Amino acid sequence: MTIPKRPTSNFPPPPSARPPASGQSQRPPVNVKDALTEARAIAGGGLMRPSTAPNAMAPVGRKTILLVDDDPAMRAKLRASLEPYYDILEAKDGMEAVEMSSKISPPAMIVSDVVMPRVDGFTLAKIMRGNPIMKKVPIMFVSSRNSPQDVTQALVLGACQYVLKTTPTSDIVSKIRKIVG
Repeated sequence: MTIPKRPTSNFPPPPSARPPASGQSQRPPVNVKDALTEARAIAGGGLMRPSTAPNAMAPVGRKTILLVDDDPAMRAKLRASLEPYYDILEAKDGMEAVEMSSKISPPAMIVSDVVMPRVDGFTLAKIMRGNPIMKKVPIMFVSSRNSPQDVTQALVLGACQYVLKTTPTSDIVSKIRKIVG
């Protein structure tokens, strides 16, 4: 007696029968993160396994950087350089950053200008240091002002870095990556 095979045309093939997506290897996942990414890809997410395609897709749960600057060109330049590594939030001044801070999880870092309308960077730092949730978030100032008094005030407020806007963007990103990881 022969047992008839069930038609499988309505069901997707098992993962082992599917060819790997372009750029993926057929070796097993290296770690739990890779396995999760591969499971999402099989389910239709179209993601590649990070260990087989470095820098292909950002892992889930990336760290967030909050950029605070009234100059949209400066925010855009920093965003473009940081997006490969982090999720980016933007605020056009300190007031907007304070309003955002009550609605978001603490970012991994705040990168702020000093001179802005409504609430300047130093006042923003004072407010953040007074907020128990944002208190320990590292703050980097990127400013066009370079007086010793400004640098001293930034350090007194707990800034981890003070760099000039004339600093090459790649150097600023490098400093951020060393601090945030």
